[in-house]
Amino acid sequence: MVGIPSPEERLSAYPHQFSGGMRQRVAIAIALLMSPDLIIADEPTTALDVTIQAQILSIVQKLARDKGTALIWITHDLSVVAGLAEKVSVMYAGRIAEQGKTADLLRRPMHPYTNGLIASLPAHNQRGSRLKQISGTTPSVANMPKGCAFHPRCASATQLCLSPPQLEPVEGRLLRCFHPVMEGASS
Repeated sequence: MVGIPSPEERLSAYPHQFSGGMRQRVAIAIALLMSPDLIIADEPTTALDVTIQAQILSIVQKLARDKGTALIWITHDLSVVAGLAEKVSVMYAGRIAEQGKTADLLRRPMHPYTNGLIASLPAHNQRGSRLKQISGTTPSVANMPKGCAFHPRCASATQLCLSPPQLEPVEGRLLRCFHPVMEGASS
């Protein structure tokens, strides 16, 4: 089911004899073995080349659909999210910053962090120019800033951001921000 050629022969093989893609296929088979209602996949395609990554994505989607299994896919790769998820949650420092329908969120991000992530993608930068970056560094969980965790890196931060924002509905999505990026704005 997961596309391992000659599975009978592979049963006696050791893990080091499998490629990264084959090891991923074994992990998928193990995850689906008991027909779970939900699979949480944390960076399952990291370190795989794009061809193998596409194969793994296809296999997981098909098997989850065929078995009626829900899938939570945790990744830093927005291109994977764009082709995989109906709904996405963007997290910053362990908390949801923005959540909504994938197409809406990727087309028009409202949280400054989400906007910065999307603006930093090579496809959103002029060829030959430097890639856009989000200034500053991610805070240590042991020393989180007061209020909004993103405010030290946010160009829109004000005194209000020293208070913790709540996750609230804004234009069809959930947002944790006092100063959302509105239509036509970009960082």
